[in-house]
Amino acid sequence: MYENGRLIQTNKKFSALKQKQKEWITNELRQRYISAINYPYNKLRPKKRDQILDEVYDLIERKEIWIPYDEVGKYYFSKIPSFIRKNKKMMEEETPGASQDEENL
Repeated sequence: MYENGRLIQTNKKFSALKQKQKEWITNELRQRYISAINYPYNKLRPKKRDQILDEVYDLIERKEIWIPYDEVGKYYFSKIPSFIRKNKKMMEEETPGASQDEENL
């Protein structure tokens, strides 16, 4: 398949992207997902989750990174549990733990 005079690989995998591209996509997905979470440990509703995927895929296309939508989707959905874990960890680090309170008594 050709697009803008260039041959486009239609079966490209997420793992075939350059490291910098993968990191950029992961960061965009993570930041948007975490900023959309109301409660630190809950998954987003499917409609909101899909909206984030669409927004990030639009950015990917603007950067002219060619990767099939479903590849980005598979990667995104596989990463959601780690986004939630990282957010939970960040939230716990921001609020002082019980062990610190006990030391002050």
